Amino acid sequence: MFKASQHKIVLCATANNLLAGVWRSGQLQGNQAFANDDVGYAAFTEFLNQYNTAPIYLIADAVEEDYKLESLPHTSGAAKRELIERKLNQFYRGLAYRTAHFIQREKDKRKDDKYLFVALSNDEFLKNWVALIHTAKAQLVGVYLLPMLSQVLVRQLKLMSPHILLCEKLSSGLRQTYFHNGRLRMSRLVTSVPTAANQLGYFYLVETEKTRLYLISQRFISQDTPINLVLVSIDGSTKAISQGISQEQTLECTDLDLSQIAKSVNLPADLVQQMPELLHMQLLAKGNLVDNLAPPSQTKEYQFNQVKRAIFIASALIGLIGLLAAGWFFKLGLDNKEAFNQAVQDTVIQEHRYSEAAKNFPATPVNAADLKLAVELDKTIAAYPKSPRRMMLAVSAALELSSEIQLDRLRWAFTNDLNIKDEDNLLALPASNLQSTASTVDDPAKLIELGYVNAQIANFNGDYRAALNSVNKFVANLKANTQVATVEVLQAPVNVSSYVGLQGSTTDEQSTQRQPALFKLKIILKSADAPEALPYEGQVPSGQTLGKPLP
Repeated sequence: MFKASQHKIVLCATANNLLAGVWRSGQLQGNQAFANDDVGYAAFTEFLNQYNTAPIYLIADAVEEDYKLESLPHTSGAAKRELIERKLNQFYRGLAYRTAHFIQREKDKRKDDKYLFVALSNDEFLKNWVALIHTAKAQLVGVYLLPMLSQVLVRQLKLMSPHILLCEKLSSGLRQTYFHNGRLRMSRLVTSVPTAANQLGYFYLVETEKTRLYLISQRFISQDTPINLVLVSIDGSTKAISQGISQEQTLECTDLDLSQIAKSVNLPADLVQQMPELLHMQLLAKGNLVDNLAPPSQTKEYQFNQVKRAIFIASALIGLIGLLAAGWFFKLGLDNKEAFNQAVQDTVIQEHRYSEAAKNFPATPVNAADLKLAVELDKTIAAYPKSPRRMMLAVSAALELSSEIQLDRLRWAFTNDLNIKDEDNLLALPASNLQSTASTVDDPAKLIELGYVNAQIANFNGDYRAALNSVNKFVANLKANTQVATVEVLQAPVNVSSYVGLQGSTTDEQSTQRQPALFKLKIILKSADAPEALPYEGQVPSGQTLGKPLP
């Protein structure tokens, strides 16, 4: 499992030694110095083994630093990276530790980007320490120049002068760093610092003049540019030096006491006085990152660890979301199951209540199956392009005048075939009755409404003459309808043809049982003048028919 360290290791390397500090939650936990020899290397290796998972930040404080100010055309993306890399190769080809520090975008017409290109011209004092870090597979985050952290210090001190020369007395010597409008331009380190107090004033004055002449030669300033000389110390030892330089050279000097800053970051003043670099290391440990000089090959262990950490965090988040989702679905399932059980109970209760109430319902003449069939027929009729309403109205009107007629079956068709085959199991017709004089209408594209009616004489008592009269009356009533074109009797309730022989026996016991007086008609309606407005929706192909036994 991925293990994240809560510690930060900040190192400061000089030509003589390496200062290491351990920070946790922004607070210094301890520090240790290692000499630049075999004993120091061994001690440093043991130190790394104690914090093999902690990120390491390495500060370089060296004399061999180079600064070049350059303007580049304003670009972005890959073009910008390629342009910067080309400029770095032009200035510092072959050097391992180099970077480009963006300063600002110029305000002229071209609006170029101004960069400060920085490099370590000699990295011999770093090689052994970096090699030990690489051997221990420790996580090197980057290599940073100490003057860049001094730029952070100037911002926190809120120094507003346009030209500032910051003088810091460090363990490695006197460092003078020039800032223009709060931005780093150059820095130089003087390692030979006199120890006598009476010589420090003159030493500061001489080195300041050297730095000023260098700035003039590099055209950073002119001869009459006013420079604010800022001397910092933790014990106020530079106050007398600042006053002397101000009186003798008429330079604007500012003396700053860093004890308050050290106190605000919980650094003991006596410890900062012994190792002034701890203040810069504290700034870096607090998250004030500056430009990294290390090549990607030296920081790949840290980058790989960051990828692993990101994957671990993403996996943990996905797992947590999965658990929350599983819990939510589980709860939802329990709720659904409870709701289902409740619905089942409610259904049983309602069915019981319905059964109790249904006991008092009056008897219905039509059972549920017939009602269901009627609804299905209504849906089927609604799907037709033309309604059988005209046919049903014509038959219904005739039935109103012939109450003794009982309708058994009505088949309706919308077709151009006058002899469309009607297959039913209620009444078998002779072959001679299946054909009419015309087989199709004159215009094949014109459709007509055709119907077959199967009916019988209700309560037939054997009086065939009365049955024939009823059928003839029913046919006459149909023909009297203005919507009816023709009515043809396909089968009468009794065959009156003289060619049909008589069969049966008067002694047969079954002769007393009356056979039903069945008959069948074929009805053709006249063509409607206009399409009928139907209360139905849906379509079926022309020629399909609607016909089912009526309940």
